[in-house]
Amino acid sequence: MTEFKYEIGGKTYIQKPLVLGQISQLISLMKGLVIPHDIAPMGLVSLLGDKLPIAIAIVLTPEGMKLKDKDINALTDEIEFEISPEQTIQVIEDFFVCNPIVSLLEKLNEAVGKIGEKMKETGLSKSASSSPEATLPKETASSGVIH
Repeated sequence: MTEFKYEIGGKTYIQKPLVLGQISQLISLMKGLVIPHDIAPMGLVSLLGDKLPIAIAIVLTPEGMKLKDKDINALTDEIEFEISPEQTIQVIEDFFVCNPIVSLLEKLNEAVGKIGEKMKETGLSKSASSSPEATLPKETASSGVIH
């Protein structure tokens, strides 16, 4: 497994490939941002702006700490005024080594394609909207009181 270590403010931080919880945190953080596929590290720094320290706190973990025990806000405060611009760029570059996003997206597209093929094979590709509309009976007079 790919792992990177950084010395920031006298503490050692580790970066490893993302897990589902970190992906969820990053998606929430980056909601609404459009990231070009050919973005360079400095472009990402600029794009993230004031969200960059939080993103770094999401991807880095203090050595010896479990991911689920991280306090993102506290880590953001710790890292933000200790990490150098050079280390910031290195963390971003290493992020793409740890997490080959393009490769992961290609695998996801392949999986979606396979699922689509299976659905066609089993006849499940019709959506509910392609079903014929229900025909309702015409209104009839009531023969009694409805409670």
